[in-house]
Amino acid sequence: MIGAGPAGCLAAIAAAKAGARVTLLERASFPREKVCGCCIAPRGVAVLGDAGLDHVLHGAPRLGSVRLSSGRSSVRIDRDSGVALSRGAFDARLSRAATESGVDVLHGTSVTVGIDGAVQANSDGAEWTMQPSVCVVADGLSGRSLDAHPGVRWRVAPSSRIGLGAILPPGSIDLCRGEVLMRVEPGGYVGAVELEDGRVDVAAAVDHDVLRHEGPAGVMARWLRDAVRDRHTIDTARWTGTPWLTRRRTTLAVPGILVAGDAAGYVEPFTGEGMSWALASGHAAGLMAARMVHEPSCWREWPAQWANLLGRDRWRCGLIANLLRSPRTVHAGLAIARRWPTLAAQLARPIGQPHRTSTAGHGVAP
Repeated sequence: MIGAGPAGCLAAIAAAKAGARVTLLERASFPREKVCGCCIAPRGVAVLGDAGLDHVLHGAPRLGSVRLSSGRSSVRIDRDSGVALSRGAFDARLSRAATESGVDVLHGTSVTVGIDGAVQANSDGAEWTMQPSVCVVADGLSGRSLDAHPGVRWRVAPSSRIGLGAILPPGSIDLCRGEVLMRVEPGGYVGAVELEDGRVDVAAAVDHDVLRHEGPAGVMARWLRDAVRDRHTIDTARWTGTPWLTRRRTTLAVPGILVAGDAAGYVEPFTGEGMSWALASGHAAGLMAARMVHEPSCWREWPAQWANLLGRDRWRCGLIANLLRSPRTVHAGLAIARRWPTLAAQLARPIGQPHRTSTAGHGVAP
């Protein structure tokens, strides 16, 4: 398994529980802090429960409402939005759970997967080669482990935005505990949520031209406006960018290799479902990997299974993100939500909720 983020850890744990011998390789050294993915929607919570990992969410505050704003218009929608947990805590807990499941976890290890499926690993100058029966690649948007595979390329949407985020000190943003603040502006949108330790996670999707002209702090201060309690925290924050967000792979599987999590593709994350997709696809990929040890040709089923697992939700998220690019549509939606709040809550409620899709697999690795 390559990548010890949520998708990679879930894949490793699922495969190990199915009887496989698993090594999990991660480029970064833990603990690490990341900005993206601090909101885990109800579907992601359910995936963790099904995997016996409820405990990794201990202390994570529940999210019970969304405050959606654009310009001077604002509406609050009550809905179960899951939980908020810092990636520093979440990733460390999942990595520890993988170790407890019998997975060999190696951090600080860069990886390249060859055309023949051989894994070239490097850690502190020491190099070695592995020849796994199956390899699940979950190294995220910026992962480079599959660069040697010409058939597994990225296709980036022409209208794709750049991800931007930072973690601010407690009290930096006017935000209620258990509330998700979302602001839509020309050129993108920004979200903020309070984490388990009181810090505030701020994440945005921004048009490249807007970011280039104003810079991260300028854009965030303007978009968050009156919600900012301390402008100094915005100006001095460590803003982190991502590669282009909306993208997909030319294929999600080749013989002996499955691609899962953000490494399989991504959609602008306005609906907050990205972490749920990573967890669900990682868990399913782990089960498929264990099965592939005895049925090597079943890798062909992975693209269809992935589409069945995530396709509908990703399509809906992409549609919403595209609609939000129209100020007229956004203002009309806010007006309807203010006039008929019950209808707005009913329309928003299904987003990110669990739905049962079979991910059963079998097989035990030697």
